[in-house]
Amino acid sequence: MADLPSVLDTVHSEIAVMVEVFERDGDASAAWRAFSLGRKYGCEIPDSINKEIDRFAEAVGAVADLAFQGDNKATISNEEVGLVWKNFKDRDAGPAVFRARRDYDIAVDAARLRLAGFSATHVTDVLTKRHGISKTTLYNAQKRFPDIQYMSQAELDGHPYHRDG
Repeated sequence: MADLPSVLDTVHSEIAVMVEVFERDGDASAAWRAFSLGRKYGCEIPDSINKEIDRFAEAVGAVADLAFQGDNKATISNEEVGLVWKNFKDRDAGPAVFRARRDYDIAVDAARLRLAGFSATHVTDVLTKRHGISKTTLYNAQKRFPDIQYMSQAELDGHPYHRDG
């Protein structure tokens, strides 16, 4: 049986997923999660993430600069921060991270059913009903996390992101 991943391995994996989500979907919350994990655990962060953090900090910090220069009307509202926070597709942060986690859970469910001996057709029928998804969503989830299909039952059960129930 393979060893379970270390905390640092898990952190590197989560950073990689967050970077992928940010670079594909522009979800700012994924960039900030990757940045936070990188700082907390001393991991290297890609330029794309650092540029996003700098972009946001510069936009919000510009107001502080105006105030420091004597502009007594320099403020930034919650709405303005929200506009800076939106991604390049003009979407709020968070949904892309949710979709990544949903896809991960779907890929794990598919691997568990396959390990239990179910056919690919049966797995498709079960998971499209269980998760309320299309066959395309199921296919894309498995394509997004291809390594999961090679995990043993012990690895699936002991994986740091394992959820009971």
